[in-house]
Amino acid sequence: GDPKPFVSWIKGETTIKENAR
Repeated sequence: GDPKPFVSWIKGETTIKENAR
């Protein structure tokens, strides 16, 4: 899948997560 940037509500920072699909 595509890596999607998202804001971690725990840390409050932007991280890149890879979509498992």
